[in-house]
Amino acid sequence: MIITTLIVTIIVLLIIVPFSPTAWLKLSGPVSFFLTVGFLAVAILILVICRIFMCRLRRRQQFRLWSYSLWLIAELLVIAHFYAYVTLTLRKSDLIAGDFSFATLLTRGLVGVTAILFGSNTISILWSIQRDQKERLNILSTEWERNIHGQAILDGKPIAAGGNINPIVDVASRRKIASESDSDDDISSSMYPESESRIINLFDHNGILRFSIKESDLYYIISQDNYVRIHSLNNGEMTSYMLRCPLKVIEKSIKGSSLIRCHRSYIVNISRIKVLRSEKDGFFIDMDYDGIAEIPISKSYSDTFMEHFSKKIAGKESS
Repeated sequence: MIITTLIVTIIVLLIIVPFSPTAWLKLSGPVSFFLTVGFLAVAILILVICRIFMCRLRRRQQFRLWSYSLWLIAELLVIAHFYAYVTLTLRKSDLIAGDFSFATLLTRGLVGVTAILFGSNTISILWSIQRDQKERLNILSTEWERNIHGQAILDGKPIAAGGNINPIVDVASRRKIASESDSDDDISSSMYPESESRIINLFDHNGILRFSIKESDLYYIISQDNYVRIHSLNNGEMTSYMLRCPLKVIEKSIKGSSLIRCHRSYIVNISRIKVLRSEKDGFFIDMDYDGIAEIPISKSYSDTFMEHFSKKIAGKESS
């Protein structure tokens, strides 16, 4: 986002600024150049601080579209006010010419900053969507290789491994075949070699089955706006799968399992917890896989989580 902001700012300076009577930002001339670079550096620093603060705040509560929009408007107002204040200061110091009121400068600043932030945010969002789609395709490809075991089955017909087929359709088709068959035990053992381990079935916001995995391989699920990211073990390596649905829908699919919600944004597998730590800021979870960041336990979910965690520990001790 910072990179695109710089690029869009330079484009705006080259195209829009020459036609603005209140704009003093220029890339030519020693004095104008250093004043422009100094102003842009501080403005970008303000934007970086705002984004860092937003990321820290987002860890505690989930951002909705309206709250994110308000945050962007706040950034816009802060930078526009900064532009108007700097312009008045430079005019009083006779470093730039012109006689404009603060309201005029603020209005002009809002127009310019809006154009810059709108362009940079649009590019950043489009780039993030493209990156996310690419990552999802990679994850689907990994799931495809894990699930087909040499050949895929669609409507009861084998398809070559190189065939063009969505692995999610493959999973759904296999479940359809399973429901129509009379030999439940044979199907269960053929679909899940380790039938003694429970299978977690996760559905999207439309109720379509999108992801099936052994409960023991699922580590944690994190909410990301309208999506959830499922982190699980695949051939000894941690992988992730993105699913479009709210975390509340996931909770319905995991009832009775060792998966429990511990935070507004997290669901964890209790059987995969290595250490449960008590810090000044609350409880934190360390999973038994290296590289996974600590997972917080919020106060609103702590009682329910501790109850399930205690039962799990008691069950292990009795066994």
